[in-house]
Amino acid sequence: MRIKFKDIAKELNVSPATVSLAVNNQPGVKGETRKKILDYIDKMEMEYQHSRAGQNKGTVMMLQYIKNGVILERAKGSSTVLKKMEQTVNQAGFDFQSVEFYETRDNLEELLKRCKNEMIKGIYILAAEMTEGDIYPFLQLKIPIVVGDNLFYEQGIDSFLIDNKEGICAGVDYLVDKGHSNIVYLAENIDIFNFVERRKAFVLEMARRECGDAGNRIHHLGNTVEEVYQSMKQYLDEGVKGTTAFLLESSVISLGVSKALLERQIRIPRDISLIGFDALPPVSLLGIDLTLVKGTHTKRHLAAVKHLLRHIDDEQEDEIVRVYYKTRLLEGNSVFDKTKYIYH
Repeated sequence: MRIKFKDIAKELNVSPATVSLAVNNQPGVKGETRKKILDYIDKMEMEYQHSRAGQNKGTVMMLQYIKNGVILERAKGSSTVLKKMEQTVNQAGFDFQSVEFYETRDNLEELLKRCKNEMIKGIYILAAEMTEGDIYPFLQLKIPIVVGDNLFYEQGIDSFLIDNKEGICAGVDYLVDKGHSNIVYLAENIDIFNFVERRKAFVLEMARRECGDAGNRIHHLGNTVEEVYQSMKQYLDEGVKGTTAFLLESSVISLGVSKALLERQIRIPRDISLIGFDALPPVSLLGIDLTLVKGTHTKRHLAAVKHLLRHIDDEQEDEIVRVYYKTRLLEGNSVFDKTKYIYH
């Protein structure tokens, strides 16, 4: 529960500034006043917990299903998202659990048994690394399930996804409109749902824009920045055969490829143009303002949990929901506009 400083100040007849100093353990507050403020906050928190315990409806679980661990490692530091999810679930009268399940290490039967024994009323599964067969054991629980970053439409499961097709189409169209047709898609080595969707979209959009058969223009590099960097150096040694632009599948690909290009003193965008997919920290690529396709994560995951809560409350809900979150193409300085130049 979040108690506003102004409400505490009004109740105890002190100033909001005094409350702030006391809560943040700053000097300038008498010991007796500090104790009164902190005791009051403890009392209100205890009363809130007691009232919530009386209306507890069970537990909502957020499950990260981990097959190879690559995606999980990139998601570290998302505690803000988890906190917002927990607050939303608690406000609805449920407890919240965040669970990481490692397919090669953990026991699935124990997890399913735990879900039954601990009053798990619904699960939001981060399913980027799941295959179709992996979802069936969870259907046996017969509780509402929502998945993120995967699509189990035939199994009747609601999904919240990034619109990968829209994002890739926007990237290809941007390059083609700037005069590029010899475009290569640089990919990772794992076949998770989002990546497979992006690769399919690349082939289809290249064909639609009459840029030839792009099935042989997908080049796999690796799953870590170092692997991508080393593979890209080898790829450059072999020659890029007239390629003028790269479409980069993920932030890992963007970082590794850019490092290799800069090391070889290949000019971006004059020698080669780049479009990335997924956001990067501003200081990640020195001297490059990468044009990129950006999806949303925080809002999507929170919306999925809110949808799950509605599904739990309405057990008769029989519609299957598939929600695609739009991407945005953010224009940087990494694409060369060939249409502005005439070659003789």
